[in-house]
Amino acid sequence: MRILIANSGHPATIKGGAEAATLDLAASLAGRGHEVTLVVHHGGGHVERWQDRGARVIALPYRNLYFGFDGKKRPAPLRLAWHALDSANPWMAGAFGRILDEVRPDVVNTHVLVGLSQLVWREAARRGLPVVHYLHEYGTMCPRGSAFRDGHPCPSPCAACGLLAIPRKRLSGLVDTVIGVSRFTLERHRGWGFFPQARGLVLPNVFTGLDFRPRPPGRPGAPLRIGYFGRLIPDKGPQLLVEAVRRLAPGRWSLAVAGTGEDAFVAGLKARAPEGVEFLGWARPGDVFPRLDVAVVPSIWPDPQPRSIFESFMHGVPVIGARAGGIPEQIDEGKTGWLFEAGSAQDLARILAARIEDRADLALASQNFRDRLARLDPGAVAHAYEEAYEEAIARKRGALSAAPRRMESRAVP
Repeated sequence: MRILIANSGHPATIKGGAEAATLDLAASLAGRGHEVTLVVHHGGGHVERWQDRGARVIALPYRNLYFGFDGKKRPAPLRLAWHALDSANPWMAGAFGRILDEVRPDVVNTHVLVGLSQLVWREAARRGLPVVHYLHEYGTMCPRGSAFRDGHPCPSPCAACGLLAIPRKRLSGLVDTVIGVSRFTLERHRGWGFFPQARGLVLPNVFTGLDFRPRPPGRPGAPLRIGYFGRLIPDKGPQLLVEAVRRLAPGRWSLAVAGTGEDAFVAGLKARAPEGVEFLGWARPGDVFPRLDVAVVPSIWPDPQPRSIFESFMHGVPVIGARAGGIPEQIDEGKTGWLFEAGSAQDLARILAARIEDRADLALASQNFRDRLARLDPGAVAHAYEEAYEEAIARKRGALSAAPRRMESRAVP
């Protein structure tokens, strides 16, 4: 197949989970013999082209009020105008259309479209190309990418999101297949009226380097070694974990916090942290997880699919996760971890206290973690994408071949 994948950026210029996952997908598909083109946008003024891991990369210059990934803070009115243009940007759509004419793909697989614009769906539809869209997060329905505000998931679009989402929602009707990184993410979009005509699927990201490495033998009676790995921001909930361990009896646990964040927020965490909490700063997964008995993913926002869960499983470490977003879909309770009420330090403390007393983490079988990681095998996931592409192509061809017959039947008296 000739597969065109579109995403906001390439990992070389935009650092994000979607960028890494999209490049991994492109490389995996190229390795399976497909002709893969990855289309992104960048902050330069010209089209740039290169090869990366078997895939051809084409980087389009941005055509908006400013490049949205340069890290600079703009006034709210300017940001609003940027998002309004991004929802239906004819200049980016025209550049994308020219790439479609050049590549002539069999299928178009879009991912995060910030900077490229949802108008690229119309360019594909105009050429009779099937569109498969992948939902990494909530950027299609919410310009902030989170559908989360003031510590709670938004029950409905706010005024700004509702206005900006009008063209996006209309254009989403052109998508043939929509794939959610989690069932929660997919249904959240459906609930807000997006992708009304699309076939829905749930597939994980393509993850590489998740080979199972059993953790060292446990130590019955030793203090429970708790860990947090991720960005230190309020939405990820590290402050909730600090409050939870404050409720635990001292001397029977330790907490390692790995990650970085804004200085003021991190300073606040350290000020509230009791004795037994160690802040490691930036660290590699391999330096953190082998020293843990349990990892905690305390997200307050509806996290679609945290990679840290799988990095924990990779080291045979169970996860205590919040019932938020797609997190419960990734944890088999009592087999690979446990769940607590999102946003509740009290419930998290209850789960941690139970683990201190029963040390159930020591009884979990390594096979449980192997089975979970097997679902993320890059070859198996790439094959599932291939099946989704083939099905979308077949449906599109069927619809296009039926269109002349429908026109002829209406013309007959």
